[in-house]
Amino acid sequence: MEQLPLIVLLMSASWLDLRTHKIPNMMTLPFIPLGLLFHAGFGEGILFSLAGLGFAFLILFPVFVCRFLAGGDVKLGLCIGTFLGWQLFLESLLYGLIIGLPLVLLYAWKEVGWSGFKQTFMRYGFILGSRKYLSPVAGELGGLKVPYGPALALGAGLAMALHHFGLFRLVS
Repeated sequence: MEQLPLIVLLMSASWLDLRTHKIPNMMTLPFIPLGLLFHAGFGEGILFSLAGLGFAFLILFPVFVCRFLAGGDVKLGLCIGTFLGWQLFLESLLYGLIIGLPLVLLYAWKEVGWSGFKQTFMRYGFILGSRKYLSPVAGELGGLKVPYGPALALGAGLAMALHHFGLFRLVS
């Protein structure tokens, strides 16, 4: 029950990310101090929560700088780290990557279809053959914005469920 606020955040952030391609700061930022306060008063202690927050920042900030994730996805990850601690954050991130790849491919297929995939691979072939950059055009994979919040949320949910039922731990 202590993870109920995080579960609500994950569900609503996923829904918004799918609908609008944005996870608003007003949704995620209050959950960081909420997680810190919860763990300071009732949970494993504030150091547990700070370690999760710090670890999430160290992993996700470089990913944000390289533009692999958007800012809302990173802040959602910081919330996950604050609530779950560094170990479950790491597991949720790994599960999110495993879940995210097929979700991204399905989403991309829905948005651009076979022609978008073909056009992208032809562009990459041209780039490799000519050693000249050719920017992506509309209707292909390279120009597609993919919401990744749902994959992060599903990864966190899976990590919480596996931990709760004691079924599997990647990090002990």
